[in-house]
Amino acid sequence: MKCLIVEDNRQNYELLQQMLEEYGIINVVENGVDAFEEFKFAHLEQDPYDVIFLDIIMPGIDGKEVLKLIRDWEEGRPDLNHKVQVVMATSKSDTDTIVSSFDDGCQHFFMKPYDKAELNELMAKMGFSR
Repeated sequence: MKCLIVEDNRQNYELLQQMLEEYGIINVVENGVDAFEEFKFAHLEQDPYDVIFLDIIMPGIDGKEVLKLIRDWEEGRPDLNHKVQVVMATSKSDTDTIVSSFDDGCQHFFMKPYDKAELNELMAKMGFSR
C-alpha cells in the first residue's frame, strides 16, 4: 500500500505517519500544491498512490480544492484504471463540511485527533492490512 499524507501541522503528520507505517510506503507533503504535484508525479512514474489522507484546512490551496484537482485530473484520463481513495482529515465535524467533502469525491472522513483503533478500522474498511 502506498499512502500520501497531506498535512501542514508537523505534530499531526508525524503521528499519522507513525500510525500508518506498518501498512506500507508513506510519503508526506505539507501543502496542497505539493500534494497535487506528488499525486501526478506518482502516476507518471507508474506507481500511483492507493490512498491520500488529505487535511481540509491548509494555507493556500486547501484540501477541498486539492480533492477537486485530483478528481478533475482523473476524470480527464478515461483509460485510468486506478482512482485513488481519498480520506478527508479534519477537526471540523459540521454536517456541511462532511457532506460537501463526499460530494467532491472523497470516500472516507477521518476526524482529528487521530485515534489508532479508528485508523485500523478505516484501513480494514478500505481493504488494507498490516
